[in-house]
Amino acid sequence: MPVQINVKEHLGDRPALGGTAGEDVMLSLYQSVANSKLPYGSLIVLNFDGIEHVNGSFIKATALWVFISGQLSTHKHADEFSPKAESDPRPYDIFPCVIGLSPEVQKEFQEFLKPRRVPVLFGKKLTGNVLEESIVLGGLDPMLRNTLTTITQNPGATAPELHRTFSNQDVTVTAWNNRLNDLHALRLVQRVRVGRVWKYQSLTGKIIWE
Repeated sequence: MPVQINVKEHLGDRPALGGTAGEDVMLSLYQSVANSKLPYGSLIVLNFDGIEHVNGSFIKATALWVFISGQLSTHKHADEFSPKAESDPRPYDIFPCVIGLSPEVQKEFQEFLKPRRVPVLFGKKLTGNVLEESIVLGGLDPMLRNTLTTITQNPGATAPELHRTFSNQDVTVTAWNNRLNDLHALRLVQRVRVGRVWKYQSLTGKIIWE
């Protein structure tokens, strides 16, 4: 079930500028992650409705914090990572998503994420607990972009299944597996182990490419 954080409600009349403001918004999530109270695999939905501007420091303390914490959980030696402060990213299987971005805030997110090669889903249609349509902010290289489209259209697929389904493509099982692993590390797909293989699931029902 998604965990939604309403940025405007936490900030009140304060602007969404600076790391301190971002940390105030995220405090409850920081604590939940630090105390392992959040279900693993949770989608963290940051609602920016009503926010007119953000800056890099605010994005770093909010959406990027979720991304890095989630990505750290995929590292082989994640258990050895020791954050120094509560607001430091820590390995935890969570996935970032933003909603309610105005055109100006979307532009500010793009300018922050793209040079860092960090993709984050911008949910365009969230119905109940289901993320139906999304844009990928920050960009994605063509190979992973095609793989994300494929897994979104084939939910729950494994690398061997994709290899069989798209046997006309010159892509080995290992290559499919590597691409799906990359998307998982980039926090764009979830996965569950079934026997000896991983089943992958896109976080959104449809990708809108811009």
